[in-house]
Amino acid sequence: MGRYLKEKNARIKIIAGDPEGSIYAQFSRTKEIEPARPYKVEGIGGDKIPDTLHFQFIDEWVTVSDPDSFKMARRLAREEGLFLGGSSGLNVYVSLQIASKLERDSNATIVTILADTGERYLSKIYNDDWMRENQMLEPERVSVGTLLKLKSDDAPELVTVAPSATVRQALNLMGTYNVSQLPVVDDGKNVGSIAESSLMAQAVAKPASLTRPVREVMDDAFPVVDADAPLEHITTLLSREIPAALVQSDGELKGIITRYDVLRQVAGIR
Repeated sequence: MGRYLKEKNARIKIIAGDPEGSIYAQFSRTKEIEPARPYKVEGIGGDKIPDTLHFQFIDEWVTVSDPDSFKMARRLAREEGLFLGGSSGLNVYVSLQIASKLERDSNATIVTILADTGERYLSKIYNDDWMRENQMLEPERVSVGTLLKLKSDDAPELVTVAPSATVRQALNLMGTYNVSQLPVVDDGKNVGSIAESSLMAQAVAKPASLTRPVREVMDDAFPVVDADAPLEHITTLLSREIPAALVQSDGELKGIITRYDVLRQVAGIR
């Protein structure tokens, strides 16, 4: 094909894409055959130099990784409605690399070949699990807000207690909603926190403390994180001393995430 095109127009440049691991691109530069490495793009590249490959007609080789090839194939399906395989994704990736170099040349024309269909790759390129297992997709990003939505508790998204409420009222709230800690909220602001274990200890030691206002016995306020923050952010905040964090969206408190909630997510427990 390269020979035919150059016979018609000597100014035509032939650019070949080669998967990382194939020996063609390296051979074209050094004329030495290096050992091939495994790659997953099918039907392109190779570990031997075939007689049918005429290097003298190829002006440039571009090496492309498996992830770049497969992500481009998925992008073509998503954005252009073109259901293609990995080698087509590789060719388009190369074309865009060349186009970026020629963007100021209004007369430039780039032609590539979409050589395959995606039908054979439904369990590979178009399978998110397979792509992640092969380190070709980033792990699914779980935000704090996503984790909040996954909570299956029957309790309201956020149970709070006012600083003027009594310790008895706070304990009743905890018992009603089966929670072990409560944020203390005053006029929409997070001003403190209370834990069932410390309140119970105080009540047992001094029963009269049940009538004390929460503001007199509360601990430091829980940290507040934005709903769109990654889950990893909240895991760095929580500890034995800080068992929970509040979640806010648009400046409004929306819910609470505990160490137990994070543990369930990490362990895959629903």
